[in-house]
Amino acid sequence: MRAFSAFTFDIRFQWRHGFYAVYMVVCAAYWLLVQFIPEPLREQAAVLLTFSDPSALGLLMAGGILLLERDQGIHGPLFASPLRIGEYLLAKAASLALLSLAAAWAIHLPAAGMPDAPLSFSLGVILTSTFMTLLSIGVGARHRTVNAFLLMSQLYALPFVLPLLRFFGIWDSPIMLLLPTEGTLTLLQSAYILPPPLKLLHAFAVLLLWNAAVYAWARTSYERYVLEREKARERQ
Repeated sequence: MRAFSAFTFDIRFQWRHGFYAVYMVVCAAYWLLVQFIPEPLREQAAVLLTFSDPSALGLLMAGGILLLERDQGIHGPLFASPLRIGEYLLAKAASLALLSLAAAWAIHLPAAGMPDAPLSFSLGVILTSTFMTLLSIGVGARHRTVNAFLLMSQLYALPFVLPLLRFFGIWDSPIMLLLPTEGTLTLLQSAYILPPPLKLLHAFAVLLLWNAAVYAWARTSYERYVLEREKARERQ
């Protein structure tokens, strides 16, 4: 119940600060862009846009929300309530995953129509969004300024764009199988061609394992760099 309340609070917070309005404009711009892409390249462009924007919007938004909440003094009163850190993190991940999913479908449907495997496509978006959101919270918790957060979030995320080199046929390596975004591309491409069961299982497994790892890291970062500082400030 607490997690659901936190989830609805986050949805209202994002709506009030214009996140949904911004993404309506962004999706409209992407839709117009896709119309000018030649038909043979449209499917590849739809996968790339879905990978780079809706799936990863949490990378910038989650940390930005955390910094905004800290500036507004929300964290102290928030954790004076029965809300737990895990519920807070999961509510953030779920609310931004919902926005990611809506944006992904808004981009994909006009560009390429209904995916052949809508469930795999949707889970690819959701699991990538939750991973990026938790990564962003972990980075945002460690930095006090927007500029520092923006710089470091890009550095942390840089290794995860390597699978795009394989996607474009530039470079391939077995190490990419260890990265969560390799699973992302597999699931997004399942919108057109359903991969073999073993490859599909690998995509889900690698995304779930990375989500679990980054959740633990984000939780530790939040406890150490946000809550401890809030407690120290209250003692002064």
